[in-house]
Amino acid sequence: MEKNSKILQFGGNGLLGSAINRILIKKGYENVLTPRSSEVDLLHKQEVENYLEKEKPDYIFMTAGLVGGILANKTKPADFLYQNSIMILNVVEGIKNKSLNSKILYVGSTCIYPKENPQPINEERFQAGKLEETNKGYAVAKGMGIVACQLYREQYKIYAISAMPTNLYGLNDNYDLEKGHMIPSLIKKFLLAKEKKEKIILWGTGNSRREALYSEDCADALIYLMNNYSSEKIVNIGTGFDYSIKEFSEIIKKEMGLESKIEWDLSKPDGTFEKRTDIQRLKSIYPEFNPRTFKEGLKEILNNPEEIKRILN
Repeated sequence: MEKNSKILQFGGNGLLGSAINRILIKKGYENVLTPRSSEVDLLHKQEVENYLEKEKPDYIFMTAGLVGGILANKTKPADFLYQNSIMILNVVEGIKNKSLNSKILYVGSTCIYPKENPQPINEERFQAGKLEETNKGYAVAKGMGIVACQLYREQYKIYAISAMPTNLYGLNDNYDLEKGHMIPSLIKKFLLAKEKKEKIILWGTGNSRREALYSEDCADALIYLMNNYSSEKIVNIGTGFDYSIKEFSEIIKKEMGLESKIEWDLSKPDGTFEKRTDIQRLKSIYPEFNPRTFKEGLKEILNNPEEIKRILN
């Protein structure tokens, strides 16, 4: 990408999209579009095509989608399937019809991988087994997006690449306790417990293990891939190490200086037991990739007054 290239972010106002925008600005990119859904609704094919025909972007980061944690996925699985499928199909069809010279980086999720996997999970595990039931709609849609990019690339020669980030957290996250992901939900629960001096109740046993990648580290990797990667093969983006949810909780508790008791609600599901990504392919492309630890990323959030205000409002 040149510094004056026209760069379009679909989903540019969310957690990852806003992180990409911050890193692009830091790197000196000057022409970045981040339209909201009121400007172009990705669920409507004609709006997408009209926008692409008008703007003719050189590069597209596709981070838009309906996202949420276990509860959101469990209560609205059909919505997650439909909306995430339609969005990427409308975008690749729009590129094919109206902006064939655009390069798109489709951002999926490591939930595309089967429920049971050798650890760490490499990219060849895609479509290799049954999916986790608690987020099947989302996982199927994200997997379909990968296949769509590959097939449109093969048949229509659109320039599409795909990356699969692990669990993300960072500034501008969604802290809704019903719709948010694991890390932001934990942070909010602990902050509320500190404010109200209450005990903390968390789902499951706490034994499940997860990676946690700071959003700006993911954004840095995505920008690098956009500039340096051209294969149809998907690329994992992660840290290569994980913690149990109990360990995450203890790190957050310690960093906040809390003494509150943690109770585990065993009636609630744990989800997939372990999902640690193999990032050898990414490291072979981007050897300097060195994501921060969870403790370091957590401090970025806790030391940001505006983010704390967002969390507690």
